[in-house]
Amino acid sequence: GHWDVAKKHFTGAAEADPKSAETHYNLALTLDKSGDHKGATEHFQKAYDMGKDNPDIGNSEILKKHLGMK
Repeated sequence: GHWDVAKKHFTGAAEADPKSAETHYNLALTLDKSGDHKGATEHFQKAYDMGKDNPDIGNSEILKKHLGMK
């Protein structure tokens, strides 16, 4: 429930490892929960582009919703 703290940590992690699909996915979840849907969509797209073979990312309903996928 501490989305501001989580956002800080995941933002730092994404800066440290910008090619981590899982980090972008977790940052996107955090942004969505804090009401930043535009930012969430941006990071969901990055997560999908880098990690669509990861079933947790590729099959994510919230990711699909943000990216307009069915």
